Amino acid sequence: MKYGKILVAMDESEGSKQALEYGIELANSMGSELTLAHVLNEPAYPLYGEGYSMAAYQDSIEQEVRQAATLEKSHGEELLAQASDAVPKDFINVKTELLEGEAARSICAYASTNNIDLIIMGSRGLSGLKRLVLGSVSQRVLSEANCPVLVTK
Repeated sequence: MKYGKILVAMDESEGSKQALEYGIELANSMGSELTLAHVLNEPAYPLYGEGYSMAAYQDSIEQEVRQAATLEKSHGEELLAQASDAVPKDFINVKTELLEGEAARSICAYASTNNIDLIIMGSRGLSGLKRLVLGSVSQRVLSEANCPVLVTK
């Protein structure tokens, strides 16, 4: 089977680094287009103590959220630049994408919209109660994606 378009979902985990290695090797051997994607975390609104009027602090809150979003975007761009640097220089079919929203949903939507043939992503290695309570992005992508998914460990 040939995968013409491969998406590697990137974060800062070790599994993500392994996913990148698999993605580079597979895309290179098949002459595939490789997309490196990172989903931005939505900045949380700061919580202020009881008795504070939100209206009185609205400008300050909005400024903090804008600064957090700018910092998050910058961090995501840096992460993708580092991942892109790991791709051999003669590899011409590589691009990067910053996605927004809930991670699993954003990855699946991007894959569907862009006719991705294979998603490669790392597993964070959560087990037991943490996995049950927190869920797993890779597990959700496995269940919701319209294309094959390779999860690295």
